[in-house]
Amino acid sequence: MPSDTTSTPRSIPTRALSALPDAITCSVFLVLWVAPFAFGESGVRNGMLLMLVEFVLIHATAMMGSTVESRDGRAAKVRVLLGFGLLYALFIGAFAFAFREWWPVYAFLWLLLSKVQRLFGAADNEEARWRRHSDWALTCMLYLGGVFATLFLPLPRLGISREIQPQLGLEGSGEWVDNPHIVIAFGALYFGALAWARWRDFRFPRGHLPNLKKPPAQ
Repeated sequence: MPSDTTSTPRSIPTRALSALPDAITCSVFLVLWVAPFAFGESGVRNGMLLMLVEFVLIHATAMMGSTVESRDGRAAKVRVLLGFGLLYALFIGAFAFAFREWWPVYAFLWLLLSKVQRLFGAADNEEARWRRHSDWALTCMLYLGGVFATLFLPLPRLGISREIQPQLGLEGSGEWVDNPHIVIAFGALYFGALAWARWRDFRFPRGHLPNLKKPPAQ
């Protein structure tokens, strides 16, 4: 049984596979930051929607994780994941309908891939539980911290200049709509930090995760 601060190291291919989805998403945001029309006229708008979808998925991951851990047997865990996946897919579908875009549904499925592998892998293993709880705590910290930090940091606009902003198709009001480079920079920094943490197999000490039981004394 691993101690409070040490764990069994994962192989390089496993860590690379875990970090890959977030690294790809980070790269997309970096490209949008420099070239906002690289993925079409709605690229920046879709990036903004993706960050909203990620917020929903953070909540979904917590709900699915706690429910999965309370079920015995792989079949029961699969039913839980499918049920929650359908529930949140319907929510995202309504969200996509409101925006007249199906793109958020595809974004939801893409982001869900990187989360389900950690929810479902070795669900009855104490070290895997440690990894899941730490991963969720880190995700919350990076998202909420990133939202506030990017509102106050002097972030460069790069390719998202004020001159091209009317062409981005953004509707409504708010800081992200008025300054869309903020949310694109947030996406790049957030997913980049997640990719780095998963490549490093970062975990908080067990004592910092109140819902995780410490292993028995050796």
